[in-house]
Amino acid sequence: MQSQILPSRAALVDRVAMQFEYGQSLICLVGNSGLGKSYLAESFITDKYEDFSKAFIQLSAQSKDTDVIRQLMEHTFRSPIVDQKLSLSENFFVLHSEQPAEPCLWVLDGARHLSDELIAELQRLATSAPTTLYILVTAQSPGMVPGALDIHLEPLSFSESKQLMKMFFRELPPEDDPIFTTFVTEAHGNPSVLLGWTKQSQSLDLRQPSGTKSKQKHFFIAAFSIVLALCLIAALYNKQLMNLLEQRQSAAQQNSTALTEPTVLEAEQVLTDLVVTDLKREELTPIADDQKGESSQVSAVLGALLSAPSAEVEQRKRLDGSEKGNTPVAENVESEIASGERLSTSSVIPDTVSGIPAPPPVESTSVKVQPPISESSIASSSNDNDWFTSRPDTEWSIQLLAVTDRKVVDDFLTRYSVDNLRVAEVIRSGKTWWFVTLAPYGQLEDAKRARENLSEDLLAAKPFFKRISQIKQQIQQSQ
Repeated sequence: MQSQILPSRAALVDRVAMQFEYGQSLICLVGNSGLGKSYLAESFITDKYEDFSKAFIQLSAQSKDTDVIRQLMEHTFRSPIVDQKLSLSENFFVLHSEQPAEPCLWVLDGARHLSDELIAELQRLATSAPTTLYILVTAQSPGMVPGALDIHLEPLSFSESKQLMKMFFRELPPEDDPIFTTFVTEAHGNPSVLLGWTKQSQSLDLRQPSGTKSKQKHFFIAAFSIVLALCLIAALYNKQLMNLLEQRQSAAQQNSTALTEPTVLEAEQVLTDLVVTDLKREELTPIADDQKGESSQVSAVLGALLSAPSAEVEQRKRLDGSEKGNTPVAENVESEIASGERLSTSSVIPDTVSGIPAPPPVESTSVKVQPPISESSIASSSNDNDWFTSRPDTEWSIQLLAVTDRKVVDDFLTRYSVDNLRVAEVIRSGKTWWFVTLAPYGQLEDAKRARENLSEDLLAAKPFFKRISQIKQQIQQSQ
């Protein structure tokens, strides 16, 4: 049990456990805010039912039903696959059929944040759960959970209030202290108020402090002095900055207006540069003339080369014109062109004028279109759904793997080539899942014996038992 708990609260914890033993599966702990309902619930789940699977959920305004269902299933079953479309009771029954659950203890702190649907599911599980299930809920008023046994949490008495404070505070005022006694009395046995006591609240000085106004005056004077000093510093800095800018502007204007007079050495340098440039021009003049002559010769050669092909072309045209009336081949060619040959002809007729052969004809090819493969044939070859639907509902299987990647399934089947490996393909929440199972087994005992004979790497994945009827139901829902 927790170290800091009063005897009356410990007795109430025992009373709740006794009611569970008497057959009451749903109990609501009722009390006002601050009386210690959460602390009592934590003490109960910590000290009682050590062999049970326990779940403690602190509810708030942001809690959703799906999150509550997921947390309860994760604390009750080992690696469960929670279906968001199913309710709390349906998920519990489905997971219990896959892997039977141990006795459970659920503690939900804050019944006001539970929805009506979730309260109805809790009532259903409390009455028809296939295993031992105890549910403890905390609430601020009675009747918030219909069908539950309300156990009221009363405020602490005056002596219990002092005893509680002695547990958490080492130094307390004497019991006859009027201020301390008034504080304990006005707390009305609320532990949250009692534990908020401080030593400063014990001192009471009714005299009006004299130095308050003078302290405030000094504070305002100091703050005003600091602000005034900062303003003066900023003004001086601005003035210095303006002076610096004016000096730079004046210096720039002087540099732009002042022109340096050329010295004797600079004049001599300019004259020598002019003489050197004149000499270079005289030297480059004959070179340029030679280059012009060479360029004229090159242009003449190029003109001759370009005029030769044109003369040959004109001579060929004349010969072709003289032979038009004597060659019947040209007439046959013209008639064939006028009639229009198809692209599939294999003969190439040369051009009599230019001598360039015509492009080769384009042969027509026929494309064979294969009929598309239906998805149903692929799906039927990649799973054993038809085999599962044909099996009786009483048979069992051992599920080894559940993934959404088909490549993982193929690698698994390649690695473990066992005759009775079966693959079921289902659709859940818009995704395709593949279940690799060992099946069939007529009885659950047969499946347990087969599970004991599996290798260590397969047992490391924690395989579990699953009815064939459940797999068939999932396949039908996917269709």
